Amino acid sequence: MKIYSILKAIASGLIWGLGQLLNGQFFKFLFFFVVFVLFVGIEFQTSHYQDDINAYDKIVGKDFGDDWYVNGFLAEYNYNKLVDGTEYEDFEVFIDEIGGQSNLTEDLFIQFFAQDLKKNNPIRYTNLVTNEDILVDDFNQGYDEENIVHLLRKQTLYKDDLGIYYKERNVVQEDGSNKKEFIETTILTDELNESNILSSNEGLTLFVKSGEIYTANSKIYVKVMDDGLTKYIDLQSNELISLTSPTAVRVEGPIYELDGNIYEYYEPNLIYNSKRIQYKETDFSITFRQAMSYTYSYAWNEYNGIDYTKLMIKVYHELNPEVRDSFLESYNNFFYDQGGLFVRGYWAVFTLGTAKKISISGHMGLMDAMIGTRDSDFSLLSTVMISDPVPIQGHVSTLLLLEGLIGVILSFFFFIIMIWNIRDAYVTSEKKRQKQKVLKGLDYFKNVYEDSFEYIVLSPAIFVLGFISIMPIAFGFVIAFTNISGNESMLDTFDWVGLTNFFALFNFTTGLGASFGLAFWRVLSWTIVWAVLSTGTVFFGGFIQALILNSEKVVFRKLWRTILILPWAIPALLSQMVFSVMFNEVGFVNTFMQEIGIYEILRNLKMLGVSYDSLTGFSRLLYLGESNIQWFSNPFNPTFVRATLIVVNIWLGFPYFMALMTGVMTAIDKTLYEAADIDGASSMQKISKITMPLVLYSTAPILIMTFSGNFNNFGVIYFITGGGPNAGIASRGFAGDTDILISWMYTLTVDYSIFNMASVFSVLIFLFVGSLTAWNLSRTRAFMED
Repeated sequence: MKIYSILKAIASGLIWGLGQLLNGQFFKFLFFFVVFVLFVGIEFQTSHYQDDINAYDKIVGKDFGDDWYVNGFLAEYNYNKLVDGTEYEDFEVFIDEIGGQSNLTEDLFIQFFAQDLKKNNPIRYTNLVTNEDILVDDFNQGYDEENIVHLLRKQTLYKDDLGIYYKERNVVQEDGSNKKEFIETTILTDELNESNILSSNEGLTLFVKSGEIYTANSKIYVKVMDDGLTKYIDLQSNELISLTSPTAVRVEGPIYELDGNIYEYYEPNLIYNSKRIQYKETDFSITFRQAMSYTYSYAWNEYNGIDYTKLMIKVYHELNPEVRDSFLESYNNFFYDQGGLFVRGYWAVFTLGTAKKISISGHMGLMDAMIGTRDSDFSLLSTVMISDPVPIQGHVSTLLLLEGLIGVILSFFFFIIMIWNIRDAYVTSEKKRQKQKVLKGLDYFKNVYEDSFEYIVLSPAIFVLGFISIMPIAFGFVIAFTNISGNESMLDTFDWVGLTNFFALFNFTTGLGASFGLAFWRVLSWTIVWAVLSTGTVFFGGFIQALILNSEKVVFRKLWRTILILPWAIPALLSQMVFSVMFNEVGFVNTFMQEIGIYEILRNLKMLGVSYDSLTGFSRLLYLGESNIQWFSNPFNPTFVRATLIVVNIWLGFPYFMALMTGVMTAIDKTLYEAADIDGASSMQKISKITMPLVLYSTAPILIMTFSGNFNNFGVIYFITGGGPNAGIASRGFAGDTDILISWMYTLTVDYSIFNMASVFSVLIFLFVGSLTAWNLSRTRAFMED
């Protein structure tokens, strides 16, 4: 039945060669199965399926390890208990819950440490006069939040003679520039008076609130510098007074006024006034530092600041489960961490990575508790240095994409074998069912070799080509469909954006379209003009020279051919650099023209020596420069620069066509010209009716390829003008006036790292030039008569 053939094909798809084995063909089974084992072997040899992957392994530093907490921390705890020798009840209950001290692990220790810190550091309001602590939930229920006023205790203000305070602010003008103004404000609450705005701080004195809090006479003050004098603001009455020896109060969080009382808001790890509010130390955290300060079987100096930093991050994550869960989800990825070449490769191409590069700094809120201050008991500040921030390298999309393409391309070769294997299992089974002849063993492979000899011989070259040529081309192509841009994105993740980059070239209202879209059409227009004119001028320049040198009236033709071929014999790069120096503003050409008086003539014609702004209309098109002729750097007349560039390119390109056409003209049958003479044809008629058509017939394919080459003629543009003038302007997409697409792409990638748009342009160049070249070649007589 046919169903058996289908089942054998399916079996071969699952385990390559199994269908052949069921068909009784052992050698074919062995061949396909060996390839299958190689395929699976590569996947498993490049994978980490058997490893236990932990997201925290991506953080630099070693773990303290379960043994340290049993033999190090617990030994110190049991010896000294707390600082006063008593047991820590909460910890004892926790030990009982986990079944005894021998079951303590690093994860369990971190769990309890976080619980202890959270319990002893609740979010609260503290009355700075009475020192009463009120939990935030109780405060919100017992007080009217609408009446609470935030007092700014650290700020730079200005003050006038009337005691009015002003705050400096920047205002963006219509032209995009910034303007400073000074607006009236209140001394503590920053309530602005828009009706009183000064244009400068002239006549105002500096008034700086330091943020330092003091107490005296049961009142709370903030220290200020009033025009260089130390004073204090009464936070309850806003009165500015002088004090003698007030008492400093340590205040980290924001302060509020409510019903005449001053409160400090305390939330550990909150950043306020550019400082991170610290967790307060607990008896347990002091015991931890004590354990780290003594020597046991695990010496304290076995661990350095990097290891402490890693432990602090783990405790910080335990205190913030949402941060921990996000970290674990991003940095414990099965496909990335455990997948092999093929599984990881397809995942990489599909997602481009999911974990972004981050920096962890939240753990610094644990410094006082876990490391201590200089005044703390058993402080570790002198022995360890904590890292902040801690960079975590996420997925690098460029590397993932490269590795992914390698895996995908390699898998295609295996899939070809797989399809062959499945088809062979089905076809062989059907032949057996229909009682047809079936080749066995070596006969089958001999027949395959004879029928597919060309493909077998080419397969090694195709395999190498896949990784040397196809893979880089594919990488450059797919980058156009991503948002990669800038050097940072080369070391981070980027995403697929589909055709967004292409659509931006037609939508000038978007960020990309306003700069790169407009620049693309401007550069493309000039690129086409450049390709046409630079090709046409060198073609007809070579054609005219060839006509002259083929004339019998010219003496010493061999000598002239030798001389005129020299520009082509000299390396193009050298010629380009020489032209760049010769036509410099202070180069030989300008110096020579000045000495022979041409400069004076140009000045009289107002083409030189005048300001561009003083010219109007057509005269602006003839502007050559202000002090010297700017052949390649005139920012006001890019048309002149472009024309100069085309003329210079004639020198670089005409010798090739001259030599080519000289050979073609020499091979033209002389009897054609004799017949034309008999018919009374003029010289121009012979050129247009005989020479030109025959030369075009032979050189048309080369002419088209020259057009394609000039479309991508990077050297002439880059080494002579560098794409300028007016290059490197962001609003113009960094494209200069003489930049063609290829030189613009180079600038975008090398100088500005805008890889996605450069890739978009490379795709468009390929489509445009490839299509145009193929169409033109297909219409030439040489191609049609091939």
